[in-house]
Amino acid sequence: MSQIMKVLEFTAQQAKTLSAGQSVTDAPIVLDGVTVIPVSKLSCGFAGGGSDLLKNPDGVAAGAGVKVTKTPLSFLAVSGSEVQILHVAEDAGKKSIVESLTPLVAQFKDRLAAKKAEKSDAAAAAASPEK
Repeated sequence: MSQIMKVLEFTAQQAKTLSAGQSVTDAPIVLDGVTVIPVSKLSCGFAGGGSDLLKNPDGVAAGAGVKVTKTPLSFLAVSGSEVQILHVAEDAGKKSIVESLTPLVAQFKDRLAAKKAEKSDAAAAAASPEK
């Protein structure tokens, strides 16, 4: 096998290892009693090339590179039996994940509180005697 193929094969194997270590979901994060599971987009790119047409028969000119990126797209928010998908805004990549999550978790908790209030009002109305 030529030296160029060895360089390319090694780089491709490293790309495979890097991308296999990544996943679309990450470890759950707990914020204010809400469990948040990140869901991300995983992108992987590989490029390489070279030449073994050097004057020195042992020489090789080769290069290769890999890029693996992971971009948060949304989060699964779980509180009790309630599950909701919280979408990340386009410009959220400029902020930290916690800064992006805080308002989303607050909205989720507000919705849960509103649902509980509706259930309480409905239960109270059902329990009250009619006149």
